[in-house]
Amino acid sequence: MAMRSIAQLFRSIICALSALASSQAFSPGSGDGFFSLSALQKSRARETSASLDASRLHFQILFVDDDNFHGRIAEGMLAKIAEYNDALFTLFPYSATIDASLNAPTDSAAPGEAVAVCESLGLCSTACSEDGTSFDLSYLDQYDLIIAMDDDIRSLILRSLPHDEDGGYEMKCRLLSEFLSVDFCGVQSRDGGLTDESLQDMIEPELLDRVTPFYDILTDDSIGSGIFSESTPITNGVISQPRIVLSDDGAAVPNQTGWPLAEAAMLVACAGIARFCLDTRAIRRRVPIVVGYALPPAGAGALLGL
Repeated sequence: MAMRSIAQLFRSIICALSALASSQAFSPGSGDGFFSLSALQKSRARETSASLDASRLHFQILFVDDDNFHGRIAEGMLAKIAEYNDALFTLFPYSATIDASLNAPTDSAAPGEAVAVCESLGLCSTACSEDGTSFDLSYLDQYDLIIAMDDDIRSLILRSLPHDEDGGYEMKCRLLSEFLSVDFCGVQSRDGGLTDESLQDMIEPELLDRVTPFYDILTDDSIGSGIFSESTPITNGVISQPRIVLSDDGAAVPNQTGWPLAEAAMLVACAGIARFCLDTRAIRRRVPIVVGYALPPAGAGALLGL
């Protein structure tokens, strides 16, 4: 019990220090005084990082969609990226669907289109073909990180909470599109922060080939969460949609109207989630002492169920 109390105190102090650092970094009058999207992203990322419990040495991550389609694909992508980065026993992705949404399917069975996408990406066929799970508000306490596919889904989750709730859920419930930014997902990275090259290195070469034509587009700040919610394919023809098309003047350009763009965005964002979580775990393990309290030894948190 004493060690549990120490660990809880440590997490509270880390959250407080992170919030203080974030407010100072984004305070009016600091720097050049202009609004900075990068500073806002880093501030939100630090708050989210501070809310994660790294004492168990692993993270459970839940993707939430409203169509029983995108979440299961993102789940498979993150599992694939975790395996490629030797983090298969550190990152545990899951997915769920909000039944209350107007887009929610009446059948929990895996959509044939989603299964076809997963097969084309070489993702785990068993996980991709399982029946969908309905989202429940209790998941906010059961999972370390909740990833909403778009703004509407995130807003619906947060609005569904009782008004007197103050569990820091807003910090742990993030948008998938936020992890497209190296400023957000690399906020805890060492050696000057995360670079585009190091983020892409987290994706295995075969899948990176699907990303490369779109990467410059995906890192544009104008890209919003709608890139995922507006991309559900209608038929299995999604597999054969070209990544490169000809423009009106005959130039070869990335196809920005079909599924390939959304697929590339999901791969990059999942790589960002992996980097964010691994960096958060690493930086917590590098902090040896906080106000006189030593961190529990490696593995002790898991033994205590922290």
